[in-house]
Amino acid sequence: MATKGLVFLDSKNAILLETLQSRLLEGNRDECEFEFSDFDDVSYRVLCQGDNIKVNISMRGLNELRSSGTDLVIDRLFPGLEVNPDPKYDFAIQFNISSISNPQKLLTDISELKRNLLSGPIEVAFDALLSKTSNHLPITIINYRPNETIFVCPAPAKIVVIFLVDFNDITDKSLARIFLQEFVEAQRSIRTAPPVNFSREPPLELANLRFTYNPDATGFLSFGLEERHITGDKKQTAITLLTGFRSYLYYHIKCSKTYLHMRMRKKVAGWLQVLNRARPEIETEKKTMGGKTFVRKP
Repeated sequence: MATKGLVFLDSKNAILLETLQSRLLEGNRDECEFEFSDFDDVSYRVLCQGDNIKVNISMRGLNELRSSGTDLVIDRLFPGLEVNPDPKYDFAIQFNISSISNPQKLLTDISELKRNLLSGPIEVAFDALLSKTSNHLPITIINYRPNETIFVCPAPAKIVVIFLVDFNDITDKSLARIFLQEFVEAQRSIRTAPPVNFSREPPLELANLRFTYNPDATGFLSFGLEERHITGDKKQTAITLLTGFRSYLYYHIKCSKTYLHMRMRKKVAGWLQVLNRARPEIETEKKTMGGKTFVRKP
């Protein structure tokens, strides 16, 4: 999905979707074992043996997520399917294809497994806002990447979701700051968009919260979502965009660097062409029909 040149990455994992679709919907029963990775240091392991399929996921901070609302998401989407994960993995579900009543829904839910597991605290906060009880919730801290954190800060009239963003590469940091500042500028021209703020220092919502962060980090980006932003189908859309925000940012930083490199290569090629055209011609001797050297008189 794209708008005005920007791409919103699909919340579904393409490998999970392709692997399970052929088995859940198309009758494929070939045995297989896949191990692959996703954004945010997430990794998967899928084992298919006849009608039995097991999906493992390794995800940073999952224990914190489970105690902050993700268990509710697991119980709703995968009732009775959770099993002990394989070594080095944090969560797993296992099922028999013949016992699934709605294969299409299960396919969608599993292909969005990373999104669904990360959405728990945000969904709990949104539901509390809709039921007018959000002021009773504490701030939730999600340490989903090394040196990067998501803060879900409930308030009586809104939910503020704060991203502590950081990159190791200095060029990535510079480009990220430009992107994040542009979010603030764009919001000013779109009245219906959630308020957005960016700063190098922790925002006021985190003033009484004790946590450590890299003072040289890229910065803090805050989204303030009110009830009008999450009513009806907007709630799941907002959750999808928030849980995929870091991947969205990372993807467009890499695209920007690629574009800059292409422009630089094109410019260098143009300069080389100009230099080649400006090369002086080497004078050669000109001879007459008789073999004598021809010298032009001044």
